[in-house]
Amino acid sequence: MTSRRSRSRGEGGLEGRKILLAVTGGISAYKSAFLVRSLVRAGAVVRVLMTGAATRFVTPLTFEVLSGNPVPMDMFASRSDAPVEHVELAAWADAVVIAPATADFIGKVAGGLADDLPSAVVCAARCPVWLAPAMNDGMWDNPAVRRNIRILADDGRRIIDPGEGDLACGTRGAGRMAEPEHIISELALSFGPGPLEGVRMLITAGRTEEEIDPVRYISNRSSGKMGFALARHAAELGAEVTLIHGPVDVSPPAVSAVTRIGSSAEMKNAVSKAFPKCDVLIMAAAVADYTPASKARGKIRRGAGGMSLDLEPTADILAGLAGRKKDGQVVVGFALESEDGEASARRKGVAKGCNYIILNMIGDGTGFGTDTNRITVFRGKRKIAETGLVTKSEAASAILEILSKDRHVKKAAG
Repeated sequence: MTSRRSRSRGEGGLEGRKILLAVTGGISAYKSAFLVRSLVRAGAVVRVLMTGAATRFVTPLTFEVLSGNPVPMDMFASRSDAPVEHVELAAWADAVVIAPATADFIGKVAGGLADDLPSAVVCAARCPVWLAPAMNDGMWDNPAVRRNIRILADDGRRIIDPGEGDLACGTRGAGRMAEPEHIISELALSFGPGPLEGVRMLITAGRTEEEIDPVRYISNRSSGKMGFALARHAAELGAEVTLIHGPVDVSPPAVSAVTRIGSSAEMKNAVSKAFPKCDVLIMAAAVADYTPASKARGKIRRGAGGMSLDLEPTADILAGLAGRKKDGQVVVGFALESEDGEASARRKGVAKGCNYIILNMIGDGTGFGTDTNRITVFRGKRKIAETGLVTKSEAASAILEILSKDRHVKKAAG
């Protein structure tokens, strides 16, 4: 679960914040020295942990000098002041930052392993845990690493995606640890009142399943990843998030309220009840356009001939809600297209009465079931932003940054 206890302290920034930095064994460990120095300059109190492999790149003495605190190494060393040191350190921190986070350590955290002091502290931590991955581009693209990153994100861990560029191994691609100033910026933002603080946000995600008989249904390939990324980031930015989702392939994030539905009719009922109380609706769910005209009470048996299925249109939830929105309410729709995308998105946004429409095209690495997306944002008929191929987490951040600047949203945030 993502902790929001730090926001209750009022002011933002890093002054007086207790940051526990775990340094793992990668060449980017040298950047962690700059990170410690910058954190201290920003007013944070910093303590550093290192894995054994990390000491092969930078010495503990470097971090002791920069942080002004000792660097404990042995979980089993005798001591008089903190007999359960990993518990004491986890309780002390306002945030834990793992930078660099190697593929090996990412796997440990995703699996809940705790066989050394840094991993034990992370396992025991109740405060926000941030990871700044750093590795070769081939490792970053490895399916096991991507799977572990998804697990961490689903668990509420905060991922600071690596950048692209020249890598230590001589190749060029994604895998460079985020720069210290970017990590500090993310941390500082998390401690202050977020730009969506006080905004009541209703987000839908996933697909619907329209039953044919007790064992069969009509559906689509939506995984729920885009909607869940939006819900997770909105909560991190301070919003009070109500998430309504259909069947999904990932675990829902920790937000204010979660409702699971099955069919388009159930989605309509749930969203209609929650809509009057929200400031912003983001309709990211892939609701079925058609449903069987009738459901068979028993399993339909296979016959010698063909089979036909009568379908009828489902209710247009987005258009219905946009048509009854109150002054100040903001409605955001999604348009998944395979061709003529921009023209279709513009038409859909206007026809359905959306304040914003988000276009994503079906293609290589985009659309349903992927970890990446390429989005274009329209306000009315006007294109206001677009991204290249980015992670769905990055796409969610881009969308929410736009919304945070909307005058109605800013008013709701007070």
